[in-house]
Amino acid sequence: MAPVFRSVAIVLATLLVVCPGRAADAQPRDELLLGKTYPIEVSVSFHSALLHWLDSLAVLNRAGATAGKTIPAHRAEYEKVLGLPTGGDKGMLQRYRSARLAGLDSADATERNRLTVAFFEAADLDGALKRASEILDPTSARSLAAAMRHFVPRYRRIWREGRVPREFLERVRGSERRQELARMLADVAGFFGVPPTQKPHPRLVLVPVPDGFGTHAQAIGPYLLIEIRPEEDLGDEVGPIVHENAHLLIYRIPPARLEALGRAALGEKPWGPDAWAGLKEALPTAIAQGVAHQSFRRETWSIENDWYHVPRIDEYAKRIFPLVKEALSGDGTFDESFVKRLVQAYR
Repeated sequence: MAPVFRSVAIVLATLLVVCPGRAADAQPRDELLLGKTYPIEVSVSFHSALLHWLDSLAVLNRAGATAGKTIPAHRAEYEKVLGLPTGGDKGMLQRYRSARLAGLDSADATERNRLTVAFFEAADLDGALKRASEILDPTSARSLAAAMRHFVPRYRRIWREGRVPREFLERVRGSERRQELARMLADVAGFFGVPPTQKPHPRLVLVPVPDGFGTHAQAIGPYLLIEIRPEEDLGDEVGPIVHENAHLLIYRIPPARLEALGRAALGEKPWGPDAWAGLKEALPTAIAQGVAHQSFRRETWSIENDWYHVPRIDEYAKRIFPLVKEALSGDGTFDESFVKRLVQAYR
């Protein structure tokens, strides 16, 4: 970069940091991570990351919230960067937890993700809190807003203008394997009988997590929450990206066909019900931590590695891995006969 352009870039970056509107918090809505073969949009936003961070600190690892197995990672980072929480911090975190639980406990199963999705859809924190006020009761909405604004300056010290996910995106843009991953995901979509370009496009919600721990990922409708560690590149995150897209594609199978697949599985007595329930995680695991990792991380891939943190799912995914790999390498489809083969492997 020429000196004059470098100077302009530095000035612009500085303005993004100091402007009251926090323009650097905005999310790049129009970017496609892998191009048009398999369109994945990307979101890097302070308010979405703040929600996930507070969910983790508040130990909200339940349906409708976003915390997962990296709760200890976020709590350890809090103490390392910010010190031990004060009494005021603890009080505000309890207000946050109570407000979130009020929204989760008052909603049925289909509505539990409304608040999380509202944050992922919003352009900024003000917009997200406005949406929250339309979802929660007035007391819970006020508690949520007060708690989140209390923690804003604290989380900015960890967020650091989204440096970790933004640098990850820069490395992905320079990767020579982007199109390879796009073709693989298009093949997975074909396996499930779902158009790879179906709208709304999947959108990665990228949030930072400290190094030295695992990562958490979660599919919430078309929004795929992915935790990113410092210095990670496409190869490091190919597993979570493929895994959560597999969940989304399964969700997009037409209901009548999905019901027929379920009947085929449940008809395999006596293990059909357990196998069908286990396939919800074992199949995305076999595709992502099996097929995708073997292709993108051949040097470190092994069937002896832990693919999933629940042993029963880990074992089932490894049993069906050869069947899934064969299907994806050819013209296999996720039809009733294939489901029966997967159930028989559970035995």
